[in-house]
Amino acid sequence: MRDWVRTHPMWVVLVPLVALILLCRFAQWPVSLTRDTDFAYLDSLHTYRAVVSDYPSPRRKTQRVAADLVSLEDSLSVSFRAKVYLYIAGDSLGRADQLVPSDTLLIRTRVKRGGMLSGFDYGEYLRMQGIVGTAYVPTYAWRRIGCVRVLWHPRCWQHALSERLRSMGFAPRELGTLQALTLGYKEDIDPDVKRSFQASGAAHVLAVSGLHTGVVYAVFWLLLTGFGRWKPLYTETGKRVALSLVLLVALWGYALLTGLASSVVRSALMLTVVQVGYMCRREAISLNTLAAAAVLILLIRPRDLFSVGFQLSFAAVGAILVLVPLMQPYLPYKIGRKAWLNGGWRYVRDLVLVSVAAWLGTMPITAYYFGQTSNYFLLTNLLVLTLAGPAVVGGFLCLLMGSVPGMGTVVVWLAEQVVWLMNSIVAWIESLPGSVTVIRLSPVMVLLLYGAILTGALTLKRSPWYALGAALCLTLFGYLYTIV
Repeated sequence: MRDWVRTHPMWVVLVPLVALILLCRFAQWPVSLTRDTDFAYLDSLHTYRAVVSDYPSPRRKTQRVAADLVSLEDSLSVSFRAKVYLYIAGDSLGRADQLVPSDTLLIRTRVKRGGMLSGFDYGEYLRMQGIVGTAYVPTYAWRRIGCVRVLWHPRCWQHALSERLRSMGFAPRELGTLQALTLGYKEDIDPDVKRSFQASGAAHVLAVSGLHTGVVYAVFWLLLTGFGRWKPLYTETGKRVALSLVLLVALWGYALLTGLASSVVRSALMLTVVQVGYMCRREAISLNTLAAAAVLILLIRPRDLFSVGFQLSFAAVGAILVLVPLMQPYLPYKIGRKAWLNGGWRYVRDLVLVSVAAWLGTMPITAYYFGQTSNYFLLTNLLVLTLAGPAVVGGFLCLLMGSVPGMGTVVVWLAEQVVWLMNSIVAWIESLPGSVTVIRLSPVMVLLLYGAILTGALTLKRSPWYALGAALCLTLFGYLYTIV
């Protein structure tokens, strides 16, 4: 036990930290994680001064605008701070779709706590994001009273780059997908394309996260090391530190360009821990590194523990780190004597192992939150992930060279064809019979599935007797599933 504690110090910190956050969340002791969303003016009609914090997101008849209420303006001005989602109808004096971060609005509306949506507690979900509620603002009940342009805002950079891509003449379906892949800008995604990605098990490709941050990291690593040929960068301390610093600047620069999306920040922080470990000649990626990243994130934002993105990210990476080494002996390393054949086989083998491990790690969470799971995840990952890297690189090349005469046209055409092929593949996978299984799980059933996965892993690593534990968990799961 002492040896484990000495070799896994961050887990010793993470476990009590998670226990404390759970205590605060469910017992509201010693503090309440949602106290800052207790809104004194809830459900009452008032006049507020609000500051826009993000670009509008179009809905069917309104524009959803994230904003900070900064004061009550009914009779006397009362200052306070509360984050809300405003659903604004436009008017002739100032269209809602033209609002930008830092615009100041005067609105008269009624802020309401979100309700239940198909069994999902939307209000509680908003509170865990630090948002007090939502408000519908009619056409006549708002006006813009301040218009300050803030160029340093990360969302402004993301919006400017998305406008640059929009000006290059992409087809609408491909444009929306490319913006999501490259910049995390999802407002222009075609609804049919989004549904296809979800049904085929490729929704994580559209969510800018570890995959996209990893592509940026890999590209800069290859360029800075001469595609792995400049060995002094690995061995000489000064050059290794310089390489690490450049990579960290690139990672966080990309995080800024995506508007500091939570998933990108998590991925960038995780890779930062990995790179600092490499710089200090420590093991690059391990469960201890994963725990260190989780500790840093939860110390800054404890409520992220209840974020679906946080749970999926760490469940996927943790499952890959634990399960892939255990499954590797069951697939041969070579299938012939030809180097090119073995190289191709190793790519497919590694992709299969990573896909299976990530699916096992995230399937219980996905089924719990979304009520469905994809049955063709292996096929999806083999085809779509192979194209995701070139698509992300193509998007960046378009941003860099899209306006160059001749060459820019070629780059834009190639990027569009890659994204078109990706969209076509996910649409085809969605059309296959039985592509999605609808399943509803309770929290206990989720724990039983993870118990089966854990004891199954111990069966591969230590003793076949652990298979009894996996069988027991699956039996209890099946019993609960049939009676619910």
